[in-house]
Amino acid sequence: MTNLANRVSHEQANHAISYASHSLVTEGFDVTSEDENFVRSVLTGERTEAQFHQAIKRKFNV
Repeated sequence: MTNLANRVSHEQANHAISYASHSLVTEGFDVTSEDENFVRSVLTGERTEAQFHQAIKRKFNV
């Protein structure tokens, strides 16, 4: 499993997540703090992109 090549700082991740969460909520999606924390861990390199894909597949049963 590989980490994302372009990791970002926690500050950059927080800004991106805030923007994305607002957009998703506006479209009617429920964004939990657990979702935000998981995405943050991927953006900052704490988790791998493969782990992200696996979690999405489990969450949405695909």
